[in-house]
Amino acid sequence: MLRETQLRRQAFFAVVMAAMCIGCSAPLVRLADAGPAAIGFWRLFFALGPAMVWAYAEHRSRALKARRSGATALRPSLRQVLLAMLAGVFFGADLIVFHKGLALTSTANALLLGNLAVVFVFLFGWLILRERPTRGLLIALVLALTGTFIIIGSSAAGGGASGARPVSVIGDLLCVGAALAYASYMLATRAVRRAGKGDAVPLGGGMVSLVASCTGAVVCLAWAVAAGEVLVPQSLQGLLAVIGLGLIPHAAGQGLATFALGRLPAGVISVVLLLQIVVGVALAALLFGEVPSLIVLAGGLLVVAGVTTARPN
Repeated sequence: MLRETQLRRQAFFAVVMAAMCIGCSAPLVRLADAGPAAIGFWRLFFALGPAMVWAYAEHRSRALKARRSGATALRPSLRQVLLAMLAGVFFGADLIVFHKGLALTSTANALLLGNLAVVFVFLFGWLILRERPTRGLLIALVLALTGTFIIIGSSAAGGGASGARPVSVIGDLLCVGAALAYASYMLATRAVRRAGKGDAVPLGGGMVSLVASCTGAVVCLAWAVAAGEVLVPQSLQGLLAVIGLGLIPHAAGQGLATFALGRLPAGVISVVLLLQIVVGVALAALLFGEVPSLIVLAGGLLVVAGVTTARPN
């Protein structure tokens, strides 16, 4: 019992650290002097190393277990690989649209609207999978959408943030689009993790992350080239920022969250991860003078309340 309590405390500390790492994402994007899609490419590129180590460790563990039991090690199916690649396409789209939206609106708006992804996952389940909506989902939709309209309406009135950065409805809508793309990524990832049937083994988180990151990097690079973006960071600051994006929010943040997922309920983890909004907004205020208005804070509280209500227990 004492050992279990200690493991849960370690997991809680890990998810708090994960939220702090992921909260650094938006400020680092601001410091990266390259195009939106190019930033996404470098972010995924520098995260490939840790993903390879994770995938290799999973492969070794699976092969060792198969050898000990005398069984034949199963291989992933083509369907699983294609689903993982589809998840990567959605994740690449999420990065491109979010980075573009972040360039056109405040950090607070971008982070608050970007976290609508969880609400959209449940909405897709209702509309596409015909899953019966619960009372909690309906309340979550009302809260989250009301908060979204308040934030976007504030941008339309020119009252989003005091200080350094102007806001725009287009930027806000792009961040909502990024949330839709990330929700699609979450659903595709869920599908690939459940696709192991018959002679196929379920893909582990490391392999899914590796395949999705490689695919997302290709999507981001192709978009950056087609759009004529600045591909290479123009300064040491920009280079360090994209390296930091790959290692801190992507590798460390997601890795710590994955570690905690095995020891804490998903609902607890998902709610604690909302700390990323506080971290991101606080860093933006300190580094760039972005102070959200009271209207945005009020709308943000509704969005956070809606996301919290929608997340599983």
